[in-house]
This record gives sequence, structure tokens and C-alpha cells, in this order.
Amino acid sequence: MLKADRQQQIVDILGGDGSVSVADLADRFKTSPLTIRRDLIDLQKQGVLNRTHGGARLHASLYEYATYEGGTFEDRFKAHGGSKQRIAERAAQLVSDGDSLLLNGGSTMTVFARALRNHKNLTAITNGLTVALELARSQNSTVIVLPGTLEKKKMTTASTDLEAALADVWGQSVFLGVTGINLALGPTMSTPQEAMAYRAFVRAASEVTLLADSTKFEAGSMFGIAPLSKITRIVTDTGIRDVDRKHLDALDIEVITVAADDEAAPGDLDLASEDVMRTAPEV
Repeated sequence: MLKADRQQQIVDILGGDGSVSVADLADRFKTSPLTIRRDLIDLQKQGVLNRTHGGARLHASLYEYATYEGGTFEDRFKAHGGSKQRIAERAAQLVSDGDSLLLNGGSTMTVFARALRNHKNLTAITNGLTVALELARSQNSTVIVLPGTLEKKKMTTASTDLEAALADVWGQSVFLGVTGINLALGPTMSTPQEAMAYRAFVRAASEVTLLADSTKFEAGSMFGIAPLSKITRIVTDTGIRDVDRKHLDALDIEVITVAADDEAAPGDLDLASEDVMRTAPEV
């Protein structure tokens, strides 16, 4: 087994159990305790876990994140609802009628696509099914859905040929919802396949905007999409830590913040979620 695959599985196990022991992991992966200890050292350096005597424990904030990652699409849609909605609405102000966009899928991007309903003449490429359904409601929009296998938790399509499909594509802007933001790795995703796909998105646009609430700076995903130097701006909430803000400022990355509030207006996000799920394909 490749080192990256084993470490990702360790993260997955931590997400379910909260803690692991070196002995159990060595037995599970049929490898030496020394190899497991090296894996845990690597993951601790990435901020994923704290090593303990004979094992490791996931950070409390990352345990919450892992529970979110394991949830259904509707669970994800409702999580951090107030911040997510405000971030989406603010990011929509960066889009002008007639723009050409690349957008990935997922719950945050579905809320963003909904916020674009009043825009006109958009041309958008996406791998998000619910994103495409929302974008189709903007006037005179052209929506191109990338092919692939359905990933139910995110309602996205995944394909090993995505990079080739985008080889001759150029978009004015790419908007990405990401699993995490690591100051060393840049924006990250939870699988190498996702990271590779969205790397192609970044290469195909002149501006890159990330939509990520402040908890994403503490998330433990480990597969980088692109270095932070490739990012134009980040739309987040005022819960962003000073150390993260200073690091982004030093890289001349524009940071746009909205109020940090996990409570959406009564019923607003639930109605949006139900609307999306009514029109989403049966799976």
C-alpha cells in the first residue's frame, strides 16, 4: 500500500473513532509499528492529530470536521448554514453578467450557485449536479456538466479523464469549495482524485476564488490542490484566526470576510436544502 493511501486511511479511522493505537494500526495494515509511528509523526506535522503514548488522537475540531465529511449531502448542506449562506452571497457579488466560470460541486457551491440566480448570460462548467440545477435557473445561462461517476455525498461527478476534458478550456474565474486550507499545502481535498481534478480547474482560469468558512483552516485533509500563491482571494467569515489572516496577507491574497454566524435565518437554509433535494436525481 502506498504511504499516502495508508495515511488517508488512518485519518478515516480517526474520523470514526477519535483515537488509534500504534499496535492496532500495525496489525490492521500488516506493517511494522515503526512505519505507523512515522505516519503519525507526518500527520501530526500536518496538524491532523496529536500523538499520545502508544497512539494518537484527532483534534476535537477535526473530529467534528470528520463527522461532517462522513455525513450525507443534506447534512453537509445545513452545516455552518449561516456562514455558508453569507459567504455564497458575498462571493456572488464578484460575478458579472456574461462571465464564464468554472465551479466545483458540493454543498457550499450549491448555495453559491443559488446566489447566482439573478445573474444573466453566464457560461459555467461544473462537476456538481446540484450546482448545475441551480445555475440553470439564471437567465440565459449555459451550463456544461462534466461527465463521470456520481459521488453521492457531494453530488458531484468524478472522472480520471477530467484533466484531459479541461485541457482546452479557459474560464474567466474558478470558484472552489474546498475540504480544508493548509498554510503549507494550500487548499486541500480529502482524496488525491479530488485534488487532481481541482488542480485542473485552477489551471484553466485566470482568477481563483475559494469559498471556505473559518473552520476549514483547521480541517485535516491532506491532498493539496495548488499552492496558496495560485489563489487570488478567499471569501470566509470573521472567525478566521489572526495567524491565518496574517499569512494570507503576506502572500497578497485578498481576504473577504462576512459575519461568522452558524445560524441561518429561520427556515431559509432548510427551504433551500429541500428545494435542491427535490430536484436532485434519485440515488
